[in-house]
Parts: sequence; structure tokens; C-alpha cells
Amino acid sequence: MAAPGPKVGRQVAGCNYVANDEIWKSHVHMEWAASKRWPNNWGFMTQTYRELAETEEKGPKKPKVELPEQLRLPPITPIEKYIKVGKSPPVPQTTTSMIGWRSTKNDCTLEIYGGYAKGKGGLIKQLNWPREGII
Repeated sequence: MAAPGPKVGRQVAGCNYVANDEIWKSHVHMEWAASKRWPNNWGFMTQTYRELAETEEKGPKKPKVELPEQLRLPPITPIEKYIKVGKSPPVPQTTTSMIGWRSTKNDCTLEIYGGYAKGKGGLIKQLNWPREGII
């Protein structure tokens, strides 16, 4: 069987110049059309706040709609009229406040069970397994 010769034309992957040119034309046309539509859709984002406020002031004024009496809220009364807050009572003396400043003394330590109650590490450490056996 004869060795295949060099690849020519459509046999070369990605070497279809006509199709690549059509794809490029399509991309360019889509970008051009999008650039023409952009100011109508998103042009307001380029305006500063003052320019935007000026354009709104120039527009027609809308009349303010008056609500019927049954839909209006009553005037807001301050909460102090209903709730009276007096002086707070003194903080009671608790054992927690005593332990907080005495925790450095041996007779007031919070660790009442001693060091023997602490964990001895994991199961792997207790069984002396090699590190390779962990995985």
C-alpha cells in the first residue's frame, strides 16, 4: 500500500478558507449591527447623573395622585408615647464574673478532670500505622 501523500484542500483540518471567510464576515456584521443598536438600548449608561436629572425635569409633569381617605395611613406617632424605657437595673453578681478573673488560680481552673481526660490523638496514631496506610 502506498504511503499517503501530503494533505491537500479540504483534507487539511481547519483550512477551508471560504468557510473561515464567511464566519469572519458574519462576526464582523454582528458586531457592526450590535454597535448600531447599543446607543438605543444602553446609551443611558453613558449619561452622568446631572444630565439624566435634567432630561427628567424637561419631561412632562405627572399630576400627583391623591389616595381616597380609607386608603390613607394615620399620622405616625412616636414610639416613646407607648413605650417608656427606664434606667436598667444593676448587673447581678454571678459566679461567671468570679471565674473570669480567677481562672489563672489552680483551685479555680475550668479543667476539673485534668490532663488524663484529653484525647490521645486519632486511631491511626494509636495503632502506629505508617503514613502510606492512611490513604
